Amino acid sequence: MADNARVFITTNADVCELVLDNPGRKNALSLALLADLNEKLAIALDNDARAVILSGSGDVFSAGADFADLTGTIDDLAMDDAIEKAVIQIRDMPAPVIAAIEGPCMGGAVDIALACDFLVASKDAFFEVPAARLALLYNPEAVRRWRARLSGLTLRRMLILGERFTAAEALQAGVVSHLAAEGSALEKSRELAGRAAKCSRDAVAATKGLLVALEAGETDLARWEKIREQILDSPERRESVARARDSTDK
Repeated sequence: MADNARVFITTNADVCELVLDNPGRKNALSLALLADLNEKLAIALDNDARAVILSGSGDVFSAGADFADLTGTIDDLAMDDAIEKAVIQIRDMPAPVIAAIEGPCMGGAVDIALACDFLVASKDAFFEVPAARLALLYNPEAVRRWRARLSGLTLRRMLILGERFTAAEALQAGVVSHLAAEGSALEKSRELAGRAAKCSRDAVAATKGLLVALEAGETDLARWEKIREQILDSPERRESVARARDSTDK
């Protein structure tokens, strides 16, 4: 396990940026790095960020699980559990999380990226899940989540054949939300984060929460109707409508 694997965190205005860094191992997801990622996600939540950006150091997002921490036995469930914890934190984050992807995004890193609300991929990025080649049934809970966002054919190509998706192919398949020029995924992600930061914190959090709940199969919308009514009757809503009215009247 690489002792120097870590996640850097910076906060600028309302945007928190997290950078995966596992030097010499293509930002592979070691247990140490995943533990640090989970700690830094908790810090981002405590800082009440309006948007979070997740990227990899250098020109690589992540090569996936760090083989230095894998045994090829059932003990590798520890790796799945650490990835799952990060995924849950990202999905539960009230602020939108944006993955800025340069170069390889593989295996468990695809799981983490797909947990994000937006995926910005540079034109040199690619996505690959070599689970079947590694004699692995990928985490069923993760596959269930992916099935809510991706077509069955895309999942078969990704999980059974282990196909590599270019950034353009990933956009067409619904894996990626935005494309960027090579080397500019972070710049594009900052643009999206700035746009999100200008929106109502409560409205964004409620909208994200509803979408995550629907992806998980929730059908009882009564709780969300109550939240909707609370937001409709909030001071922020009244002020927003008043500003929009004044702007229209000018």
